[in-house]
Amino acid sequence: MKVGQGSIFVGNGINENGFMAAKGPVADKQNGIAPGKAIDGRNLATALDPIAQKKARAQKQAMKVVGDAFAADRAVSRGIEESREKIRQLQQQNSEDRRSINDIEANREEFRKANGVSADSREQKDLELLAKEKEASFKGSNVRLSDEERKELDRIKKNGLTQYQEESLAMKEDERYYAERIGKAEQEIRTENAIITGTKLEMLKHHGMTDARKEAEQVMEQASKDIVSMLVSEGKEQVEEELEEKREQAKAEAEKQEELQEKADAAKERRKDQEELTEEILENAKGQMSGTTGVSAAQQEVKDMIQKMKLMEEDVKGAVVDQNL
Repeated sequence: MKVGQGSIFVGNGINENGFMAAKGPVADKQNGIAPGKAIDGRNLATALDPIAQKKARAQKQAMKVVGDAFAADRAVSRGIEESREKIRQLQQQNSEDRRSINDIEANREEFRKANGVSADSREQKDLELLAKEKEASFKGSNVRLSDEERKELDRIKKNGLTQYQEESLAMKEDERYYAERIGKAEQEIRTENAIITGTKLEMLKHHGMTDARKEAEQVMEQASKDIVSMLVSEGKEQVEEELEEKREQAKAEAEKQEELQEKADAAKERRKDQEELTEEILENAKGQMSGTTGVSAAQQEVKDMIQKMKLMEEDVKGAVVDQNL
């Protein structure tokens, strides 16, 4: 049964889901509709139409495939953006830490000048090597000492450090916190960049949305084929039903014709019997009577015989009519 894509009036018989409902206003209230309310019949039409159901299921499946792929891509994109945001925060932190180190270096330079130490003096050169050794000890530092520098450091330490050198090195130690945090941040930045790169490579490899669209198209294509098959099957059933109906009509018509033929044959037989009887009576009458009086008597005898046989003139006429069918 096909249902139009419109609205239907729901009273006490069918609820909004297309099923029989209890009668009365209470049932309508329980079903969530007011008595006599008009509702959209499209959902009911879909529920009753298998082709519409097939199409709706295919559309739902295709939308799910594309939706899942889109959600996955969105999740991946959010992950990449989170990594980028973390990199930005780490870079900002590194900038602040480098400024703090630069401030400490500026203070050490001012301290050198205040102590009257020349920038190219042996004391200052030895201090710079000692500062390099300290910086190399910072966790995550890329500073490395050569063998010659290590030998020179042994000499400096053997001779002993000046007060200026010790105080300047103490100021250099204050840089450790910032330098190590910078080193840690740089490692995290490299990790996040690797995650971004790896994620992009995986996205290129799998083609999430492209594959999902292809799969969705395949789902809809298969559904279209199924619907065509259903339509063909439905058409065959309809043709078969029409043929069966025509066969039944032909059979009924044949039975009717047979019945009419039987009536006609019966009427013909009755007429034949009547004619034979009439002829016999007339023959008998000729032998017994003559002249006008005899003919009238014969005719009266025929009428009397017909009356005795309980045959009405209308019956005879009817038989003639049936014979003409």
